[in-house]
Amino acid sequence: MWVAAERRKVAYSGPMIQGSWRDRFRLATLAAVAFVLAHDTVFLLTDGGSFGQALARTGHGDQWTGTVIVVAGLALSLAIAGIIRLARLSNLARQLDAGGISVREGRPVDLVSHLLKAWLLILPVALLLFVVVENLEHLSVGLAAPGLAVLGSVQYHSVLGVFAVVSLIAALVDALYRWRRDVLVARIEAARARLDRSPRLLVGHRLPWLDRRHASITSYRISGRAPPLHTVA
Repeated sequence: MWVAAERRKVAYSGPMIQGSWRDRFRLATLAAVAFVLAHDTVFLLTDGGSFGQALARTGHGDQWTGTVIVVAGLALSLAIAGIIRLARLSNLARQLDAGGISVREGRPVDLVSHLLKAWLLILPVALLLFVVVENLEHLSVGLAAPGLAVLGSVQYHSVLGVFAVVSLIAALVDALYRWRRDVLVARIEAARARLDRSPRLLVGHRLPWLDRRHASITSYRISGRAPPLHTVA
């Protein structure tokens, strides 16, 4: 029967996952995380052991501590929500027996595409946050606003390089999540489409003893039988 047939790989191209507010929120949160991590890394590389003093001198006080706490909370919430969503999709795919279905969304090129798109979004947003925050913090302690000089002055060590690396790591996290999510969603859709077709595929097996030639054979035998003999009394 069809239901007992060996699972085969099916090339399936499900609908592309459209951008949603969840995707935008995830990317914005990852950009904030990249900004915080890259920010502190830049100060650590620039000032070394006097890292804390340099932060205090340039206006990084309680406000910065609060910013770090908020971003850490958002990152933790995002991680938990992502794990729960992938777990639910994996469970649904398992229930639908979709593990043996291969989909186009599972190609390595799709992972690379997700990575590049996320990186090109996270990097500029993280840099923009860095420029804005640094200028505001300088102004808050009575220092002159450095403007775009924060991206290339000696006071900030390797800003572009640090932000590029940190944002690439954040983009990789997003790409791995989206890649896995897209694969699971495509497999689930393919499995559902297969189940939708299953009643038609099983019709021929519900009554395996039925000889579809029965009617024609019966008609043939009746038509080919000699008429009964009539005896005259």
